[in-house]
Formats: sequence, C-alpha cells, structure tokens
Amino acid sequence: MELRSNTNRCGTMKTTNVNFRFFCIFSILAFLLFSINVAAQSDTGDGRSFPLVVVFLLPFIVLALFGIIWAIVYPIMFLWGAVSSSGNVERMHEDANRRKMSLRQRRGREILNTIDGGYRRNASSVGLVHANGVFGPSHWHLMIGFLNNLIGGSVTVFQQVISAGRAEVMQRLRDQAEAEGWDEVINVRIDTANMTPQSSNSKNTVRGVEIFAYGTGIKYE
Repeated sequence: MELRSNTNRCGTMKTTNVNFRFFCIFSILAFLLFSINVAAQSDTGDGRSFPLVVVFLLPFIVLALFGIIWAIVYPIMFLWGAVSSSGNVERMHEDANRRKMSLRQRRGREILNTIDGGYRRNASSVGLVHANGVFGPSHWHLMIGFLNNLIGGSVTVFQQVISAGRAEVMQRLRDQAEAEGWDEVINVRIDTANMTPQSSNSKNTVRGVEIFAYGTGIKYE
C-alpha cells in the first residue's frame, strides 16, 4: 500500500512538472505571436513602425533585469538570514512553549496524550483533530548544515528548526482541540513529509518538512 502510494505520488509530480513545461512553452509562443501582431500593427504616425528587434529582445531584457535585481537582493537576504534566522527559530519555540503553559494553566492539565483510551466509557462524542505546518531552514542554515556534514555528527541547526516546528504544530493541535470544545485528545501521532523541489537537478534536496499532528478528540459527559 505504501509503495503504491509513493508510486502514485511520483506520477502526480511528473505530470505536474510536464504540465508546467507545456504552460511555459505556450506562454512564450503566445507572447511571441502577440509581439509580432503589435509590431505589424504599430505605426507612430510618420510612417515609421515600431522596431521589431526591440519586441523580440523585450523578454530577454526583462529576464536580465530580474537577474540584476536577484544578484543584488539575494546577498542582502542571505545576510539577513544569517543575522535573524536562528533568533526567529528560538522565538517560535519559546512562543509555542509559552502558549502551551498558558493553556495548561487554564485547563489544569495537559490535554494531549498518546494512550489509546480504550478504557473510557463516559465519552459523549469523539472526532478527529489535526494540525499541520511546513518548516524549513534558511540558506544560512543550509550552509551551516553543509559544513557540519563535512565532519559528520549531530546537525544541531536542523534539530533546532525541526524541534521548533514540532512544538509549534503540537501547540496548534492543542489550540484546535480547545477551539472545537474537546476535553481531551488521545492517541496523538505525528507524521512528517519532505517537501522537495520539482526540478530534476535537485530531486533529493529537501527544502522543507511538513509536520502533521493528529489525534482523537473526546468530549466527556
């Protein structure tokens, strides 16, 4: 069953990739046809038509401008990530812990647990409760992780990101259970899924991780 699921997922990803390529080709052809039409119909009034070469060079000019902007913006974003990314991860973790303690004080106990709850006989209603989030390292984190992998050992920077993401998703599960009026959530489980890019050159590169937490909400009589 798992193998079939993975096969279907790969097939869907390939289909999406092919559809995206067809869309890009169709967009380029449509732009070229539109450019030819504009060049054929344009007239400045003194008999001189709009230069056709400018129309054909326009997409490349736009791409060049994007490249120049990216060459300027990316180093700034990278330095900003080096300065702020670790602090953002720590603040997210601390905020999740603060919200957990606040909810525990309001309810008087922890509402999440991993027991199956088979012995409970006074439940008036039950239902599925779930929460999720997608978390990923910054480019600064990726560089630190790459250097860490050169010598091996524990990749602390990735552990911090995943730990903060897991704490945030668990707290989202608590908040969701409280918003839906459940007294307790039992049989809590956590699943993860790698979010990888679609390009063929980086199929094995993980850019983000989805953390999905779920359990059975119980309302007591």
